[in-house]
Amino acid sequence: MSQEFSDMSLPRQSVSDNHGAVVQIGHDNRGNITVVRRPKLPIFTVSGVRREAASEPLWAHTPTPQRAVDLLASHGLAVISGEPGTGRHVSAVRAAQTHLSTRFDGHHLYDVAPDWGDDDDEAVDFEVFPEPVPGYGYLLDATSRRLSAGIAQKLTSWADALHRAGSCLVITANPRDWQGDSRLEIAAVRPNAVRVAYNHLAARLGSPVHAQWLQPDPGQSVTRSFLRGAAADTTIGFFSDLITPSVSPADAVAIAERLYHIKPERLSAAVEGRQDRQTSSVQEQSHKEIEAIREEVLLWTKFLETKLVEIGTRGQDRLMLLSACYLEGAPLELCIKAATEFGSREEATARRYREGRSPRRRMLDVGVDITADDTASFHSRPGLSRAAIRMDWHHWTTERKETQNWLKRITAPGGVAEAWAEQVGRRLLDLSLSAVDPPFFSVLEEWTTAASSGTGRIRIIADLLTEASQKDEIAREAHSRLLDWARKTQSHREVVALVCRGAYGQRWPHRALVRLRHVLAHDDYAAQIATNALVDYAAGNEAGFNRVIDAVDTWFDKYPKHTAGPRAFLALVDPTPSVDILTTLISLAGRSPKIRDFLITGWQKSLEQPEVSEQAYQVLLAWAQSIHQEQLDPAFTFGLLTDVRNAHTPVDAMSRFLYGSPSHEDKALIDARLALANLRACRHAQCHQPDCPLSQHQSSAEGGPVADTYDAGE
Repeated sequence: MSQEFSDMSLPRQSVSDNHGAVVQIGHDNRGNITVVRRPKLPIFTVSGVRREAASEPLWAHTPTPQRAVDLLASHGLAVISGEPGTGRHVSAVRAAQTHLSTRFDGHHLYDVAPDWGDDDDEAVDFEVFPEPVPGYGYLLDATSRRLSAGIAQKLTSWADALHRAGSCLVITANPRDWQGDSRLEIAAVRPNAVRVAYNHLAARLGSPVHAQWLQPDPGQSVTRSFLRGAAADTTIGFFSDLITPSVSPADAVAIAERLYHIKPERLSAAVEGRQDRQTSSVQEQSHKEIEAIREEVLLWTKFLETKLVEIGTRGQDRLMLLSACYLEGAPLELCIKAATEFGSREEATARRYREGRSPRRRMLDVGVDITADDTASFHSRPGLSRAAIRMDWHHWTTERKETQNWLKRITAPGGVAEAWAEQVGRRLLDLSLSAVDPPFFSVLEEWTTAASSGTGRIRIIADLLTEASQKDEIAREAHSRLLDWARKTQSHREVVALVCRGAYGQRWPHRALVRLRHVLAHDDYAAQIATNALVDYAAGNEAGFNRVIDAVDTWFDKYPKHTAGPRAFLALVDPTPSVDILTTLISLAGRSPKIRDFLITGWQKSLEQPEVSEQAYQVLLAWAQSIHQEQLDPAFTFGLLTDVRNAHTPVDAMSRFLYGSPSHEDKALIDARLALANLRACRHAQCHQPDCPLSQHQSSAEGGPVADTYDAGE
């Protein structure tokens, strides 16, 4: 590409072979130009499981994808909105696949992380969106954030560019979150749950026998069509009423998975026994077996209603079951002791547990199995524990607060179930995906406040928050909590730093960097984790490197008095850790004015911050040692430090480095002082920022503007 500028007040200038979005030329010169671009939003290949679920024969037909395809054909953009459980995500995959397959023999689908900031009204630069590529379909899950009118307009413009290139964009959102053109939005229609389960059993699990148990019309079964003359299979359509229309696709698949584990001969024997007109005992036993199968598949709904809901249920029984459910796998004595901790600790309450049936008898009566190792189990009723937790929370509405306080108490440091906090946390996370007044974040808040720095409890909380951020139902709350915690106590900030260092930082790099900036306001163990996260991310790949450098450079500009920029910079240029970013920076600085200016500005900002003075001095010493050991090129590195010296009034760390410190008089430091004393100011490429301190220093020293030694500025 070639661009020419013909302003009469400026000399004629030209730029060749440029592919960047913006080019600025500030002088009469020619040469290479460095174009700085914001990092692209992260993209991830859509998994084969999701593509399979959106394809035949697994797809349970709904009108949603075809309506989206019509929008994609005319606009290149479709917004599918709906509540969780409406199949909105799989419908988006189906729509993109259908649209692209009509135009390309092969196509690619990518998830795009909406990682452009925390403020809903924050401006989004067009350059952060992936490039339009023919045959590429992009899926953007915006259920974790609200799409303001401004952002919706940017997404619509991006979709126009994609459409012209033969690409497309499908957005999934919650109802009322899309603030753009309403003509581009369609409501997701919930797929038939029975069909979802049937297809899953027949196609994915490869068991048409189990699938036919759900057959709505037994007369259309494969068995009846091809085995004429044979005895009719009485199990066909037997569970046609098992799944109701209101069941979500995910729950329908879960039911199908449980149904798959029922042996066909078990159901056949029960159905045949129920038809035995001569023996009433066989009929009764068969009826119980069928009810047991139904209960197992539906997670013990009637069983739990009997034990938890019916009038006359004793409170002790309920608490024994609840304790065993949260502490499944724990020693039975621990479960019993935890149950006695519920509510007030008055003597009358404790005495009730010593009266009547024994605690073990109570456990057995409410469905708890006692293993040979004397632990609580539910092997005879798989899935009962999670179902009981959910039913208890929804039924005993007046005791939700007390249940929550009980869990906090028994899992607190020194509590009877302290060692089972991680399992309790996961049960609460599972409950909070569908519960009213979800308890997950409240309990984690309590744990974090009481946690000590560097303990295993901190890591457990970080793992749970990371998992929560990946769940559509509570992802928005997880983002908000992490931002809030990044500005709270040290234990809160440690959790945030650990989360941002892991999978959260890979999925949401921009949001992670925002939170790490807040963590770096303090000098403690949380800040150490945060700087390690930045170094690891920068060392991971080129995109991560550019993103971190760009973020830290922005911090210097937007938050000049904040310690986040200097702390991050000193971690990146420290040559002592095993992960070496400095070598890459020095190598790039030789040919990139942007990186050279980043190093000079970074040192200047760091030397101006009293809070990081000692750290800056130690890193300067490490530079001297690296030069002395020939790990860094002396001429270039000393030239860089000369620019730093000339741009900075020598006080604090730089003063100690240049003029002496009684505790550091080794050979490397003496050589560095001698080299810097004999080097004049380096006339490097003029900085692209008008307030460059080095440019100002050189200009005032020489009585005029600095001539640019490069052919073209940045």
